[in-house]
Amino acid sequence: MTTWKGTAGRADCDRRSFRETGTRAARLAGALHDEFGVRPGDTVATLMANTADHLEAYLAVPAMGAVLHTLDPSLPGDELVAAATAGGARVLLTDPTGLPPLASVLPRLGHLRHVVVAGGSESVPVVTGPACGAETHDYELLIADRRKHHDWPRIDERDAAVLCHTTGPGTGPRGVAYSHRALYLHALQAQTPQAYGIGEHDVVLPAVPMSRMLAWGLPYAAFACGASLLLPGAHHRAAPLAELLEQERPTLAVADPATWDGLLAELASRPRDLSSLREAVVVGGPGQEPGGPLRMRALRDLGHRDGDDGRTGLSTAAAWGVPEALSPACVARSAADGGAGYRFPASVEYGVLGTDRAPLPWDGRSQGELLLRGPWITASYVQPPGGSPATPDGTAGDGAPFGTENADAPGGLGGGADSAGGGPGGGAGSAGRPGDAGGPPHPAALHDGWLRTGETAVITPDGRVAMQPPRPPSGGDRDG
Repeated sequence: MTTWKGTAGRADCDRRSFRETGTRAARLAGALHDEFGVRPGDTVATLMANTADHLEAYLAVPAMGAVLHTLDPSLPGDELVAAATAGGARVLLTDPTGLPPLASVLPRLGHLRHVVVAGGSESVPVVTGPACGAETHDYELLIADRRKHHDWPRIDERDAAVLCHTTGPGTGPRGVAYSHRALYLHALQAQTPQAYGIGEHDVVLPAVPMSRMLAWGLPYAAFACGASLLLPGAHHRAAPLAELLEQERPTLAVADPATWDGLLAELASRPRDLSSLREAVVVGGPGQEPGGPLRMRALRDLGHRDGDDGRTGLSTAAAWGVPEALSPACVARSAADGGAGYRFPASVEYGVLGTDRAPLPWDGRSQGELLLRGPWITASYVQPPGGSPATPDGTAGDGAPFGTENADAPGGLGGGADSAGGGPGGGAGSAGRPGDAGGPPHPAALHDGWLRTGETAVITPDGRVAMQPPRPPSGGDRDG
């Protein structure tokens, strides 16, 4: 695990082995348990950059049976307060990236009791003082001298492991919880050639935030298969990323369109050696087409080098995802026959729905709303009861509320009958604190148990999905 510090020279990077990372994660779990009383079902929040310390929280918190709540430092203050309050964590881990937004809203987070600051003890005073009702702790001092092994509890695979919040126009924070089962299955899928195709010899650069959509599944997938992780820390601007790419030589880089466009401009003015890269992945969400032809052509050209070494160009891919489906939900690459389009993995069922809510044919022409269901597709949102802090209640993001499954697929939308698709409105069951009354899960936009993505798409006869520009409003809604 390498965290980039943004300065020249390999010695300035923070490098940790798998063994060291695992040991430190166990020590963090012990500290959370012994010092703060964190128990299974409790929520622990992070407000951090892409660092090895953040990765240790990714590992420690779910493994001890608690729920990791990733908060995005880039959120506006009101949205950050709303998401943090909905999660209800008593303990929050942060670092120099998260400190400025945290300091600005901390007096409004009355539920917080402990703030753990990574990245150096000099940062701790930023969040101390009479306006702060929480105790502050230095991350390194907190985990020092702890046992190297933690007594990990037995955990049901359908218990909630990670909680994130998504916001939209006119909506408050909507919680999406992912179960251990969903994370494990998605990590396996993300390693396949149909997704990232990563293995133990890869060096993976997630230039997408770990605070948002779990960095598109890369931390768990890379750790599961033994691939090295190259974490950019707080350095997401083009110049330091270009320096990182040249010096640390990743084999796979994943970033959003704006980041790639900035890198392309930087490399045009100051070329770098990116010959280590085998693939560049451009990610995008609803209403976006990350893999524009001009951008993809420019990225492929980065693979060309002077000399006759047989290198023909950099492989490129476009990935699409939404918080309600662990991302990437699907990946698009150019096919050998010249065709292109997103391919969903076999474990995810998909189809398109017409304005009359009838399934549309896979003919490459019929446009409709894209529907999904599968082992890591959300069936309902986490809903705080009466506006009080939320617990991951009712759904674990693996297609059905905890303990409930509905394997009957509506005819004509997809093959297979083994997907765990929850019915509209979800069901009972809880992954929150033992004995917590909680509230019912708030149904996601569903149609007969399928997640309605709101994305317009067409599907070709061979199953490729092409996202289309949003259609004009037709008077329908997404509450079905």
